[in-house]
Amino acid sequence: MADEKKDTQKLTPIKIHNKEFKKRGLSGYDRHEVDSFLDQIINDYGDVLDQNVDYKNKIIQLQDRVSNLQKQVAQYQQNENATKEAINNAKIKAERIINDATVQANNATEQAKIDTDYQRQQLETIKLDYERVKKETSGYRRYIQELLQKAIENLNDEKWQKALDQYFDTERFYPPDGAEPIMLTDEDEDVDEDDDDDTDEEDEDFEVDNDTDDEVNFEQDSEETNNSPQPMTGDSPSIETVNDDDAAADNNSGGTTIIFPDDYKNHK
Repeated sequence: MADEKKDTQKLTPIKIHNKEFKKRGLSGYDRHEVDSFLDQIINDYGDVLDQNVDYKNKIIQLQDRVSNLQKQVAQYQQNENATKEAINNAKIKAERIINDATVQANNATEQAKIDTDYQRQQLETIKLDYERVKKETSGYRRYIQELLQKAIENLNDEKWQKALDQYFDTERFYPPDGAEPIMLTDEDEDVDEDDDDDTDEEDEDFEVDNDTDDEVNFEQDSEETNNSPQPMTGDSPSIETVNDDDAAADNNSGGTTIIFPDDYKNHK
C-alpha cells in the first residue's frame, strides 16, 4: 500500500512548485517534513537518473541496431542494384547472343544456298562435260575403229608383203589360188630353165625380173586380189610372232610367220 501511495504521490515539477511547508511556531518549517520531502526528491530523482541511463543504453542499442539495419538495408540495396545490373547485363548479353546467332544463322543459310547453287552448277557442268567427253570418246572410238579397219584392210592387201620383201631383199612366190606365199631358196633359183614343160607353165603364171637380185614381180588376176591372204612369213624381227602350227615349215625355210590381231583370231 505504501508503494502504491508512493507511486500515486510521485514527485512532479508541479508538486515541487506547489509544495508548502507548515510553520511550526517561531522556529520555521517542520524539519521532519522537509527532510521527508527531500528524501522523496532524492529517490525520485535517482530513479529518473537510472531510467535515463537505461534509456541511454537502450538508445545506444537501438542506434546500433538501426545502424546494423541500415547497413543491411544498404547491403540489400547494393545487392539489389548488383542483381538489377546483372539482370540488365544478362539481358543485353542474351540479346547480343541472339542477334549474333541470328546473323550467323542467316549468313550460314545464305552461304548454304550459295554453296548449293554452286554445287548444282558444278554438277550440271560435270554432267555436260561428261556428255561432251562421252560424245568425243564415242567419236574418237569410231575414228580409231575406222583407222584400224583401214589398217586391217591395208594389211589384208598383199602389197605390204611385197614391200617388206623388197625392203628385206626377200624373194617370194605368190600362188595364183591365193594360198600362202612361198619363199624362194637358192635351190629354186638354180633350177634349169630349159628342163621340161613344167617350167614353161610356171612362166605363164608369173614372170621373174632377173634384172636385179633384190626385186621379184608377180602378176595375178583381178580375182586373186579380192581373196584374203593367209598369214605370211617375213624377216622383220620387230613385229614377228611365232606360229606354232607352222613351226616345222618355218624351221625348214628359215623364216618367221607374221600374225596380226584379226588374222590371229582366225588362226586360233
